[in-house]
Amino acid sequence: MDGKRFDSLARRVGRRRSRRDAIQALATAGLTAALTRIGLRTEPAAAAEVTVERRFSCGAIGAKCKGKGTNCCSGHCQGKGPQKKKNGRNRRDRSKCVAHDQGSCTASQDTCTNGKRVACGGGTGGGCLKTTGNGSFCGQIQTGQSPPRLKCFSCEKDSDCVKGGFGKDAACVVCESSCEFENNNATACAGAWD
Repeated sequence: MDGKRFDSLARRVGRRRSRRDAIQALATAGLTAALTRIGLRTEPAAAAEVTVERRFSCGAIGAKCKGKGTNCCSGHCQGKGPQKKKNGRNRRDRSKCVAHDQGSCTASQDTCTNGKRVACGGGTGGGCLKTTGNGSFCGQIQTGQSPPRLKCFSCEKDSDCVKGGFGKDAACVVCESSCEFENNNATACAGAWD
């Protein structure tokens, strides 16, 4: 087991979980072990699958949102939702949750994990963060700047951070390395870095 997997496992074990999360993790581990044992899965792929965790009930980036931003962690839904046609049949849901304020951030960048600032917006005080909806976000992390900087905050959706006073384009981000001991979700809020 490499260092990253060990650290991830240690963080997850140290954080309090609901019964549902614990049962789901045990079931996933058991199924993965069974598939590995009978040869339908190789060990490295099985280990990678176990580290993927989805603990937020809002829609992640790419999830169908029924035409409503409130169904998405990001609060942003793009495309047409399901509608009834004249013949009584429903039209398919073509809407999906989308990210916002990504700047130049990529999926592989996470300032909470590596501690590195990234000039993703208009200056050097920004950082690339991972949202609760699995999106990239260019947020303010430097102290004393406006919009508000990254701060541990119990949230699930970006709207929780907007209500918390982090600005109209704020995001709820996962920051386990800094916030795992401050709230159960290991989340923080950050204002968007323009």
